Amino acid sequence: MPILETATGRLSYFDNDCVEADAPQLLLLHSSAASHRQWRPLIAALGRGWHIVAPDLIGHGETPMPDHGKPTLEEEIARLTALLERMDGPVHLVGHSYGGAIALELAGRQPQRIASLAMYEPVAFGLLRDSSQRDAWREIALVAQRHIDLVASGDPRTAAIAFLDYWVGPAALLAMPEPMQAYVTGCMTAVASEFRELLQPGRAVPADLKSLTMPVLLLCGTETTLAARGVVAELRQYLAAARVIELPGAGHMAPLLQPDLVNPVLADFLDIAAQITKRSLRRAG
Repeated sequence: MPILETATGRLSYFDNDCVEADAPQLLLLHSSAASHRQWRPLIAALGRGWHIVAPDLIGHGETPMPDHGKPTLEEEIARLTALLERMDGPVHLVGHSYGGAIALELAGRQPQRIASLAMYEPVAFGLLRDSSQRDAWREIALVAQRHIDLVASGDPRTAAIAFLDYWVGPAALLAMPEPMQAYVTGCMTAVASEFRELLQPGRAVPADLKSLTMPVLLLCGTETTLAARGVVAELRQYLAAARVIELPGAGHMAPLLQPDLVNPVLADFLDIAAQITKRSLRRAG
């Protein structure tokens, strides 16, 4: 995989090496405890008509943790901004869970570069802190603090069991093959930092998201967690023009576990968004 050296550290990423000059650009951001590999079914479905880049976020896949051991959201954004600068023209952006929260940040900071934004249950938990979603905030605050405490005490395996129990279902980690169990457990330190960053006071959606003009798709599942539903409900106030779709029977990890439910919706949205972008570029040219 290609490696990008940035001011805040190394970033590994997948690039499908599409050489078509007018191919639309797509950046895919994975969820916590996953890697760029979660997008392989979507990449296959879209085919060679897209230039697709999918990084491994900090502490996942082949992108290492920083020496100081507690990556920040600003470091994540800095590395992805450097990657974004290597992509030509408008970029379509898709994110899931933590990757969705990061996609939201990128779109708010660089709206001129983002042609469309699609998110599956972005975990912008800061929105819940002072909202009417009190039960959702209490739920995720307890989940996050337990996770952080388990990692700090040197017990990442118990943290991994609890993490997947919450997001997938009981005994989800133990049902995985041993290599996957080891991988997920190895991601728990990075996940602790992600929780810490996403729940800190003042961490919410930038107000200027209300003025975003690119096409926006917000997806959620009917079988997801209270906290994920709460974030989607709050986001609808910031993204009034977004197309919001609820997928029957889908859980929070549907992009990995139920791709047949999610990927056709993403592919349809991206196809339409790419056509809109192409027409805009023609008019501008």
